[in-house]
Amino acid sequence: MALEARRLLLLLLVWWDSAASLNAQFGEPSEYRTPNCEQYTLPGCPRDFNPVCGSDMSTYPNECTLCMKIREDGHDIKIIRSGPC
Repeated sequence: MALEARRLLLLLLVWWDSAASLNAQFGEPSEYRTPNCEQYTLPGCPRDFNPVCGSDMSTYPNECTLCMKIREDGHDIKIIRSGPC
């Protein structure tokens, strides 16, 4: 009986560690950041390639293009992480 309890505890610990690593890899919604759209006042965006992953699960070439999408559609899109989705 004690051996089964230890196995169950070990399985729970392994599951907990796996869940924590997934959260660290993909981020929790509370960790999403708001793009700084106020800095992009030009009619167009720079052509620099610095991709960001939006909370709509779309990859944008840079933060400015994400801000343009927000302005066009009026959706509140956050940045999940730097880099592609």
